[in-house]
Amino acid sequence: MNYRTKHGFGQLHIKKRSLLEWLALFILVMPFFLSFFMDFLGVTSIIKYTIDVAWILCVGLLFLRRKVVFDRRLIPFLVFILVFLLYTLIVYIPNYQSIFYYLWGIRNTFRFYFAFIIFAMLFTEEEVEGCLKFLDVIFWINLLISLYQFFIMGLDQDFLGGLFGVERGCNAYSLIFFSIVLSRSIIRFMNKDESAFKCFSKCAVAILLAAMAELKFFFVMFVVILLMATIFTSFSWRKFFVILLSVVMVSVASTILTNLFGADGDISFENIINLITADNYATQEDLSRFSAIPKISSTIMTDTSQRMFGLGLGNCDTSTFEICNTPFYQTYSHLHYSWFSSAFLFLETGYVGLTLYMSFFVMCFVFAYKQKRKANSNELFCNMAMIMSVMCLMMTFYNASLRNEVAYMVFFVLALPLINSRSNIKELNRRLV
Repeated sequence: MNYRTKHGFGQLHIKKRSLLEWLALFILVMPFFLSFFMDFLGVTSIIKYTIDVAWILCVGLLFLRRKVVFDRRLIPFLVFILVFLLYTLIVYIPNYQSIFYYLWGIRNTFRFYFAFIIFAMLFTEEEVEGCLKFLDVIFWINLLISLYQFFIMGLDQDFLGGLFGVERGCNAYSLIFFSIVLSRSIIRFMNKDESAFKCFSKCAVAILLAAMAELKFFFVMFVVILLMATIFTSFSWRKFFVILLSVVMVSVASTILTNLFGADGDISFENIINLITADNYATQEDLSRFSAIPKISSTIMTDTSQRMFGLGLGNCDTSTFEICNTPFYQTYSHLHYSWFSSAFLFLETGYVGLTLYMSFFVMCFVFAYKQKRKANSNELFCNMAMIMSVMCLMMTFYNASLRNEVAYMVFFVLALPLINSRSNIKELNRRLV
């Protein structure tokens, strides 16, 4: 099979691919088109589950074969997934309610780990570069859609999602998308692999859209990306220039936010702290980002064993499928705990499960750091993965993006240090129609 044949746009070209390759690409790309199908074409939300079909098929085709060749570097991650899965099973046995609740919980939590393994096993360095360039193109398309939504449709704040739709809260998905595009662009600029015009144009657009969508937390993430990119790359005057211009752009964004949404929109240290530490999020009786776990501990999970191990994976979940809509959610949905990954995980898996969950991101950071020090490593991929690992730890408490389809992009980036140039291992695993 000739994998070198190229036809079409960029590196994400049309070529003769195996079924596994097409499924892996589908998992990564489909989240960008869900809103188009559902909001524009009127397709029901059932289309989201086509991604589940894709990763289940991938897993089945890979692991049900007589022989699968693993990259040894994947073993610690596979062990983590197995340990975490076994933990949830042990905890669920005494908390059993319904097998459907547990299976739904596995789907919502573990699907991204499976995608991580799929990306690491099937993608090559050349194809990843094509995917990242594709994200750059999507970035500009997202700008056009967002401007249309803002100026023509009159949408802003929580409803300004660009490619990710117009439903309340869809703007939060942009945090992940912008983080990926900007981290790559800023690192490449500091390494003299991207022009100043391209880099600053992307930064300016992301900052503008974040201001229009009132994504104040984006500016915290932007600063973190900037600082980490500065640490990970060697000194140059480009760093000073990008930092200086970024300060100017954030100041302009603060002015835009203030004009659009009043004094509360100002990007000040005080407003950012208030955003993070508020006692409530949307109502006087719901939870906030950092009050969620303490409040749940003092009101719902008062037993020490419940705090440690949770109420069982899936037992607090919700779904459009009635069979997976739990009594717990029907009773406590007004608390909006489902809006924060940390609160959700704490309820279902306790402190132990939440710690395990976050340890995966720490593992990815450490692996990327060690891999970067090797002579044959791709420094850009490793730096992007380290930045994304930190972003994930932040987003675990900030919102529930890591539980939604947009998180496939996150685990794609986390898998980058495991992706090398074409190898015999990948060839063996990809040769399946």
